[in-house]
Amino acid sequence: RQPRRGAAARGARGLQTLAEPLAWNQPQAVVTTLPNGVRVATKETFGEVASVGIYLNAGVRDEAKDSVGAAHLIEQLARTGTAKRPGAKLEAEVEAMGATLSVKSGRESSSYSMSVFKGDVRQGLEILSDLVVTPGLGHLAKEKERILRNLDETEAPTRQVIDDRLHACAWRDCSLGNSLVGPFESIGNLTEAHLK
Repeated sequence: RQPRRGAAARGARGLQTLAEPLAWNQPQAVVTTLPNGVRVATKETFGEVASVGIYLNAGVRDEAKDSVGAAHLIEQLARTGTAKRPGAKLEAEVEAMGATLSVKSGRESSSYSMSVFKGDVRQGLEILSDLVVTPGLGHLAKEKERILRNLDETEAPTRQVIDDRLHACAWRDCSLGNSLVGPFESIGNLTEAHLK
């Protein structure tokens, strides 16, 4: 029997084969730490569209028992505007740039990200910084009823609910077991002070 040749043979012997030629010459990400401790990761992609984001080490694991659901409220309040940008202005500015805005909270982190044209990176970062530094917590009283109604009316995907319940079982006595999708028992009692 003849030994196999080519990529299949190399894969059989445990050598990694790379099927996508465009990935061979990709620049590496460079992580720079600023004097204030903020880490900035950059990677040149040579494309017309850039992705910019701010990632925080804060999520549902940081919620106390009396503030479960705070991460969800902050995520929902992000689109209502900031101190500098009311909701309509924020939405119009993002749309005028042809950008997309995404705000997500997870178990261990929260992310604020945008896809923008490469000429709009500075403006995209300014918007994201504004969302993080001066979030729309003052809109809580006005938006709380709408957020709670949406939470009641929206069904989470089954897989997401199963994962959420598994985390609750595995981390029963720890904040990592706090729900990402609800129900949030005390969310109706949360105030602006809980979110700060």
